[in-house]
Amino acid sequence: MVLPDLPGAAPWTDKPVIDNPDRFQIAIMTDHTGGHRPGIWMDAVSKINLLRPSFVMSVGDLVEGFTDDRAAALRQWREFEGFVDRLDMRFFFVAGNHDLSNDLLDGLWREKFGPTWYAFDYKRVRFLCLCSEDPLLRIGDEQLAFIKDDLAAHADARHTLVFLHRPLWTTAERDLAEGRADSTNWKQVEALLADRPHTVFSGHIHHYVQYRRNGGRHYYALATTGGGSQLRGQAYGEFDHVTWLTMEADGPQVVNLTLDGILPPDVVTEEESRRFRDFLARTVVEVAPIFLEDAAGFVESDLHVRLTNGFEEPVSLEGDFDGLPLRGLSVDPERVRLAADATDSATQSVRLRFGEAIPFSRLAGATFRAQLRTPGPDGLYAERLIPVVIDERHVCPRRVTRPALGAPDWLRGARGTDGAALVLEDAASWTGPQDGSFEFTTSHDEQRFVIDAHVTDETIEEDDAVEFFFDLRLDAARRVDPRMGRGTMRVKASAPDREGTSTAEAFVNRRPLGDCSASGQRVAGGYDLRIELPLRPFGRAATSPAPDFLMAAALHDIDEPRGSEAVVLWRGSPAIRDRTTGYATFVWGD
Repeated sequence: MVLPDLPGAAPWTDKPVIDNPDRFQIAIMTDHTGGHRPGIWMDAVSKINLLRPSFVMSVGDLVEGFTDDRAAALRQWREFEGFVDRLDMRFFFVAGNHDLSNDLLDGLWREKFGPTWYAFDYKRVRFLCLCSEDPLLRIGDEQLAFIKDDLAAHADARHTLVFLHRPLWTTAERDLAEGRADSTNWKQVEALLADRPHTVFSGHIHHYVQYRRNGGRHYYALATTGGGSQLRGQAYGEFDHVTWLTMEADGPQVVNLTLDGILPPDVVTEEESRRFRDFLARTVVEVAPIFLEDAAGFVESDLHVRLTNGFEEPVSLEGDFDGLPLRGLSVDPERVRLAADATDSATQSVRLRFGEAIPFSRLAGATFRAQLRTPGPDGLYAERLIPVVIDERHVCPRRVTRPALGAPDWLRGARGTDGAALVLEDAASWTGPQDGSFEFTTSHDEQRFVIDAHVTDETIEEDDAVEFFFDLRLDAARRVDPRMGRGTMRVKASAPDREGTSTAEAFVNRRPLGDCSASGQRVAGGYDLRIELPLRPFGRAATSPAPDFLMAAALHDIDEPRGSEAVVLWRGSPAIRDRTTGYATFVWGD
């Protein structure tokens, strides 16, 4: 910079110009999948192109994965590579658990991108791109040897930047705290990094946390760039962002660029994250369910709202009900207000009354929205959206013997769809219950959970099927988070072929469940099915009580070969695969 020699004052400050040939800037994009939201990644791509980093890094979960269909997997990668092709600068792939979720996808990665771990240099900075799925949640021995040799060969690097998908240090620390050996090998990686300047970036958990580890070095778990998130804001660490790294002589400077702003690297520190999550975990809001024997519907009753405060500070609650039909509705009081000191609780009863009986299906979308606060100008704040359960009492009875398919009374007490059913996908092809409807019962014995179903279907095609969705979590957990994930199960049984053969597949926590079966028969105007599952996913032992569970069901109906399907729902919502909104509550009978 050549400045003019001016007499007297000069129109600039005496601060140095930040300019160094070793200085560079890169962008880091984080999770794109795990329930991706279309458009976010491409929005980030367009803004990165405006910012002009030297290149772009990633931390994995680039495609949804979890498919055994090679053609489907290739379609996912074609879509993603199309996104990456829109970047003006180089992009470095790092593998996540979605990207390597089975042997097919692992092989496809190696076919398209080569190794799942590698390293490179840029301006005397070593970039170490690792694989946290070697196998699941682990740095394997071969990769560990690679890290050791690579770091030794580049001991003169001015800084080492590490990129991997899962924040393995949290798993390693949990192992050690519980008296087990480190199952991840991460502590060995840390030992190899300990005597050199380094920074670590990960993703996977879909919320942002800045950590200090290994001699005060910064480790980061990044949030999302379009991956699944409730986007509840900075306190939750939930936002869509790109991390921007400027490498200076004394190490990296990090900021987070949300798509509508810029956040500093300590936007959520580990200590702040721990305090806020403790606040979330120790404040419980419950709306006691109402179960009725009268199938005609609901007219009037009390709803009981309870705040239990296990947090170290007082907590106040304000909330109201939403999603209730307005036919003669009265709510007294209209707004709930509660306050509970530390380790205390408070309850308020709300009288709910309608002018006429309301069908339970019309009440499935009712919610209670609670706003929680701690006192003071810097108090914590959170919102809870809690489903309000007002429903017919669904019982899963114990049956030692069961009638044969189609026998008299074999579907005694069945529940099912009707002409007002919600229909998804090709809804226009569905002409009514005679075209596709179903009824079913549930039961259990000492070892098995059984679903008996009769399907009305004018035309049975190869891909016709019935699917059942279960939320098996404890009531408190599922009311806080209605998303389908850990603690949930999906079961799908095909329509029987002409020889009466039916197949069933079940997934718990998205992993295949063995020991499930289906049998069936075609009958006039449709088909019958019996699906048998092991009882263990329900957390129920033969001699002990168990929690209730949520359930919904769907009929997949195709009317012509290779035609589009109509999906006819019993309970649930258009998001039946992703959220438990509208699911029915089942209790165990003996």
